[in-house]
Amino acid sequence: MSAQRVLISSLGLMGGSLAAALSKAGWEVFLHHRRPEVAQDAASQGFGTAVEDPSTITDSISCMVICTPVSVISETVKQFASYPGDAVLTDIGSTKAMICADLADLAKAGRFVGSHPMAGSHLQGLANARVDLYQGAHCAITPHPDCPAESAQRIETLWQAVGCSVHRYDPQDHDQAVAEVSHLPHILSSAAAMALSDRGLPLAATGYRDTTRVAAGSAELWREILLQNKEAAAYQLRCSVKDMHRLLDAIESEDEEAVQAWLQEGCDARARFDQRNQ
Repeated sequence: MSAQRVLISSLGLMGGSLAAALSKAGWEVFLHHRRPEVAQDAASQGFGTAVEDPSTITDSISCMVICTPVSVISETVKQFASYPGDAVLTDIGSTKAMICADLADLAKAGRFVGSHPMAGSHLQGLANARVDLYQGAHCAITPHPDCPAESAQRIETLWQAVGCSVHRYDPQDHDQAVAEVSHLPHILSSAAAMALSDRGLPLAATGYRDTTRVAAGSAELWREILLQNKEAAAYQLRCSVKDMHRLLDAIESEDEEAVQAWLQEGCDARARFDQRNQ
């Protein structure tokens, strides 16, 4: 593949890992962060070239990736879209409906395509960036129906270059889907972590570790994600509460068949996931 030029802004775990992976894939990567020393640190690790003022190089860039928290993605995209050039901007936000609605004019003009790579870690910051973070991951992109095909393809190519399998979604459908596979699991992981007492702590082992791993993620980051996607997250939480009440009723009434059936539903659902990954 011939080298392509991309600007990545905000170099935490996700942005830093993307810069490392694109550099390894042969892309020419420019690095920007609100604290210039972070971009310099990334550059010193071979992730690309640090720039303090991105407007000086945007007229020669094909793509820009905004890796800020979800609460400031829209305003940051608008700011960067005002710079010279016709680069297609994308983001890595975990929610898409509000962002895509706010940026609809840019999307119809082919200047914005929403993205959400399903990758990450409870560890944060550039120090934890990994060149293989996106390898084998799934990534949703949410192009506007009126977005030029070339713009959407440019963003799809970017994610494929770092090893992602790309899926196209309507923004609302994306937010419902991600509430199922990411937001509710985080909520339930946090609930399980909260239940740990001093009595149980000495016996907590691999099952507890695996079940509660994502609960160690940034509370500030997840507050923003859940409130940005509040309707879908609340719907999934209400459904889960109903499921928990079904199990509670079955346990309290000592209904062995109902308890086993409830557990089997979870076992069967997990088997679907395992079969997809074979």
